[in-house]
Amino acid sequence: MPTAEIQFLNSENKKDRRYHHEDTIHDIQFNWYGDMMATCSSDHKVKIWEKQENETWTVVKEIVAHYSPVWRVSWAHPDYGTILATCSMDHRATIWRMMNDDKTNWVKKELTDSSTPVTDVKFAPRTWSEIMTGSPDQLRLAACSEDKVRLYTVQVNSELNDTYCDCTSENIIDYSEEQGKISCMSWNSSSRFASLVLAVGVLGGKGASRVDLYNFSESTLSDRSPKKWSKIVSIPLKSKLHHLAFRPNNGARDNVLAVATETELAVFKICSEEMAEEVVPEQEPVLRPDDNNQPIKHLSWDMFGRQIIALFASGVVKSYSWKFQPRRQWAASELVSNIDLTNITYH
Repeated sequence: MPTAEIQFLNSENKKDRRYHHEDTIHDIQFNWYGDMMATCSSDHKVKIWEKQENETWTVVKEIVAHYSPVWRVSWAHPDYGTILATCSMDHRATIWRMMNDDKTNWVKKELTDSSTPVTDVKFAPRTWSEIMTGSPDQLRLAACSEDKVRLYTVQVNSELNDTYCDCTSENIIDYSEEQGKISCMSWNSSSRFASLVLAVGVLGGKGASRVDLYNFSESTLSDRSPKKWSKIVSIPLKSKLHHLAFRPNNGARDNVLAVATETELAVFKICSEEMAEEVVPEQEPVLRPDDNNQPIKHLSWDMFGRQIIALFASGVVKSYSWKFQPRRQWAASELVSNIDLTNITYH
């Protein structure tokens, strides 16, 4: 069985190679402060890493988290504690909580509602969790399987194990009677201007994909019925969807969504005046990656929402920044080249 390689680049730009997973790595996520990270793999394991004073990273906990490959990891806001969510092909999503500041002591809550593989998990931003639950002690976790998006309410002042955890769920989006399978999703960031929006990536037949945008209206907060989630609009895509991510909100009124497909990186500006059904996303310039026609497998924004970091299937990492001069466009710069992605992939 191949060994998956974690590669680090230190300040001298030297590779510090370590082998810690026994199969393909599907996701890597840093916590809020950037001093811990979680990796997940087809070896059924999740690794918890901690940054040391000498700038190196050490595995502080190895968890056999699922019975099948683990697709995604997601950190909750630190105000709720050190909490991590994972999902897998074994039809489960699992919530993990570090107890008593002991990085080796994690308790879990398994969520077994799904009858199909769970493809993505995302904790809602802190402000959105408070708006949806009306309580600062509850957070919301979205988990998507091939045909449904489920929203879990987690009471975090409990011990978060099967005996004491108050964790309820509701099906907010159902694709069981529609064409396509859900592959990924992203919450928009909160601000005093924005409405709560969840972007859902859907894979269709013959390479067709789309992004469906759902809104949770503030006028319905007193009645938190799942039926109050409504589809705003669908964005058709020209090729197979790989990944999507909302830009961190910098106080702007509009939401900006980056979408990576087999052939392009598209950036959509979604006007938030009314969030009514007739609102159509206003598309920013589309980037057609020229890296030997290799697709982008994973993307993320910097914390200020000014750059898109894209990982290509070829192992090249590029940064795209919005430039006003000489004309309004996204300009690319190469950050890292020739990373061996033979065993490092993103699902």
